[in-house]
Amino acid sequence: MIDSALKSFVQFMACYLNIPEENDAFDSLGEKLDVKNGIDFETLKSKYYTNISGSRRISKDKLDTFSGERVKSVEELMIANFLFLNGVNYEYEKPYPHGDHMYRPDFYLTDYDVWLEHFGIDKHGRAKWLSEFQEKQYLKSMHKKRAKHHLYRTKLLETYSWYNRDNILLDKLREMLEKSGVTFQPLSEQEIYHKIIKQDSSFGAEIISLITSFINLSKSRGLAANGLRKFMEDSETDDQFMNARRQLFLGFALPIIEKYNAVLSARGEIDFNDMINQAANLVQQKGAAKAYDYIIIDEYQDISAARFKLITEIRQRSGARLVCVGDDWQSIYRFTGSDILLFSDFGKFVGEHEKLFIERTYRNSQQLIDISAKFIQQNLQQLAKNPKSSKQLDCPVEFVVYDQNNAFAVLVEQIRQIVAEYGAGQQMLLLGRHSFDLDYVICQRDNKGKVIKNQLMEEVKKYNEATGALILTGFENVDIRFITVHKSKGLEADNVIVLNLKNDLYGFPNKLTDDPIISLLLSAPEACRFAEERRLFYVALTRTKNKVYLLTPENESLFTKEIKRYSNYLVQGCYGESELVNCPWCKTGRLIIRQNSQTGKSFVGCSHYPHCSQSYNNVEILSKPILCSSCRSGFLVRRRGKYGEFLGCTNYPECKQTLQLSN
Repeated sequence: MIDSALKSFVQFMACYLNIPEENDAFDSLGEKLDVKNGIDFETLKSKYYTNISGSRRISKDKLDTFSGERVKSVEELMIANFLFLNGVNYEYEKPYPHGDHMYRPDFYLTDYDVWLEHFGIDKHGRAKWLSEFQEKQYLKSMHKKRAKHHLYRTKLLETYSWYNRDNILLDKLREMLEKSGVTFQPLSEQEIYHKIIKQDSSFGAEIISLITSFINLSKSRGLAANGLRKFMEDSETDDQFMNARRQLFLGFALPIIEKYNAVLSARGEIDFNDMINQAANLVQQKGAAKAYDYIIIDEYQDISAARFKLITEIRQRSGARLVCVGDDWQSIYRFTGSDILLFSDFGKFVGEHEKLFIERTYRNSQQLIDISAKFIQQNLQQLAKNPKSSKQLDCPVEFVVYDQNNAFAVLVEQIRQIVAEYGAGQQMLLLGRHSFDLDYVICQRDNKGKVIKNQLMEEVKKYNEATGALILTGFENVDIRFITVHKSKGLEADNVIVLNLKNDLYGFPNKLTDDPIISLLLSAPEACRFAEERRLFYVALTRTKNKVYLLTPENESLFTKEIKRYSNYLVQGCYGESELVNCPWCKTGRLIIRQNSQTGKSFVGCSHYPHCSQSYNNVEILSKPILCSSCRSGFLVRRRGKYGEFLGCTNYPECKQTLQLSN
C-alpha cells in the first residue's frame, strides 16, 4: 500500500498538482502570471539530480542543465515532468543548431532528434489574450519557428494552450510522442520520492493543508474511506485530467485518513468531527434528551455538514424552531469542515424561514465599510448587504511599502506614526495570514536572506508566542499584539497592521486553499477565485476601529492590487506608486532597469521576467513614458530623420507610428 501511495503522490506532484488554464480565462498575460506566481517551476528532473550537499550543479553525464532547471509555465512544467517520469531524455531550451539567429525551442528529445514547442494559441490558431499588435507579433514568431524547422528538415512537435480548456495536454502529448516512435521507460516513483525527500524534506509540503481540509470535510460528511472513494467516483465527469487527478489524490490521501483513524482508535480517542457525528447518531437512535422549543446558534456561517446533521436530528425529534445568527462575509473555517452554502442557501436546507438583516455597525468608519463591502461582494455568491456606520474617516486604509531588507524598520516607523497620531494608550493588532508571517519581519536573516528562527532583531525586547504580545524598544507602554487573521475574528483594536501582503503560494491570498478536490465535498463549488481567502482578507480589513495599514512588498498581493483599482479612499502617497510604469505586454508587470550580463549595457525589462520577456533598449521611457497609441505595446521615443527630430515607436519597423515635435 505504501508503494502504491508513493507512486500516486509523485505522479500527482509532478503532473497534476497545478491545473493549467487556457490563456483566454484571464484578462491579460499579467493576470495569469499574478495568479500563478509562487508556483515552484523547478522540474522533477532538477530536484532528482540535486546532490546530497544541496548543490544545484547537475552532473554533465546525467543532465545538460546547470544551476537548477526551471521552466516558465505550468504547461512546460507538466511536459518536463511527464517526460522525466516516463524516462524520455530531454534538454530544456537547448539552442537550435541551425540558422544565424539564436532560437531556443522549449524541449529537445535527445534520443530521437525531435524538438517540441508549446504555443499559446486557441483552437482557431489565435492568441486573443494579447492585443491586436501583440497577437500579430506572436503569430509571426510562431510561423518563423515552424518555417525554420521546415527549412532545415528537423522534426517539430507542437502542443497548444487550447488543450488546457479540455484538460487534454498530457493525453495529446502521450499520443503525439507514441506516433513519433518515442519509447516510454517509466522510472520508479518510489526511487524518485526517496531520493528527492532525502535532499529536500519539504517536498510536497504545500499540500499538507489540502489533505487536512480534505480529512475534516470528508469526516464532517460522514464519509469513511470506502464511501469516500465511491463518492469521488460518482463525481467523475468527462474531464479525464480532473478524474485522473482525483484518483491520484485518493491514492495517497485515503491511506493517510485510514492511518489517522487507526491511530485515534488505538489511543481510544476521537476528534471533533467524530464527536459531532457520534452525537448525531445517538440522537437518531435514542432521541433527544429534552424537548427543545428553540435552538439558537451563533456564528452560523461556520456550520459544517456534521453539525447541521446534529441540529437536524434534534429538530426532527423535538420540533424546535431554529434561530441562527451569522455573517457569510466572515465564513473562514472551511479547513475545519465549514460549508458556507449551508448558510447562504439557508432555505434550501431548512425550508420556510424569515431573514433579518443587522446592518448597523459601530466599529468601522463608513469609508472602510464601503471599501471592504465592495471587495467582498466581488464574489457574487456572497449575500448582498448594505452595512452603515455613523463614523467617518476619509483615509481608513494606508499602504506601506517595504522590501526584504527594511521590513522591520518600516514596521517600527509605522508604529511610531500611529502612536504619534493616536497616543500610546491604544491597542494595536498585527495580523498575519500565517503564524510565520511575523518571523519575516522581526527575525534576523542570514547572508542569503533566509529567516533565522528565534533570532530576533535587537529592538525586539520580548515576544510571547503564546499570547502574541510584542514589546519593542521605545514602545514598552504600547499594547502591541500579533495574531493570525483566523484568530482575530470577533476581536477589534484601535488600529491594525496587516503583515506580509505578498503575491506567493503562502502569501495573502494563500493560493493552496481553493482546490477543486475540496469543492467536491462542499454543498456546491464556489465560482469566485480564492473565495475563502477573500472572506479572510475582509475579516483582516474590518478588525480596526480607525485605520488599517497594509504592509506590501514590491511583489504585492492580488488583493491589495484590487483594492487600489476601485477605491477612492486610499492613501498611496509618498511611496512612489505613481512613478512605476506597467509593462504593456503582460499588463501587470513593472518596467525596471536591468543590465545585460555580457555587454554590461542597461535596458528596460519586465518584473515578470522570465515569464514575460518584454524589453526595451531605451531606458529613458521610464522617466517620460508615452505609450504608442497605435500598437499599444511600444513607447514613443526621440528619433532623428532627414527633417529633424520626431517621436517614433520602439516597435519600429513593425509599428511606424510617429509624432512630430514642435520647435
